[in-house]
Amino acid sequence: MKQEKEQEEQPITDISIYIAALSATYRPASTPAETTHFFSTPEVVDAIKNIDPSSKISVEQVFSALRDAGFQFCNRPGAQGLEFKWMFREI
Repeated sequence: MKQEKEQEEQPITDISIYIAALSATYRPASTPAETTHFFSTPEVVDAIKNIDPSSKISVEQVFSALRDAGFQFCNRPGAQGLEFKWMFREI
C-alpha cells in the first residue's frame, strides 16, 4: 500500500528560481501598450526546459507562478485569433 502511494506522488519542483531569473530581465506589464514581449505559457515552459532539461515543471505550475508574481495576460492587440499571452516589460 505504501509503495502505491509513493508512486502516485509527484515530485514538487520549486520554480521560484525560474521566476526570479525572469524577473531579472522582465517585470510585469500592466497594459498591452507598455508590453515589450508577449509569451504564451507553453513558450515559458519551453524556455525553462531549454535551460534545465531535467526540470519537472507543468504548465499549471508556471501559470500559477506567473500569476503569483504579478504577471497578467491578454490577447495581443491586432491579433487575428483568440490567443492569450503573458505581458512582459523588459527592464
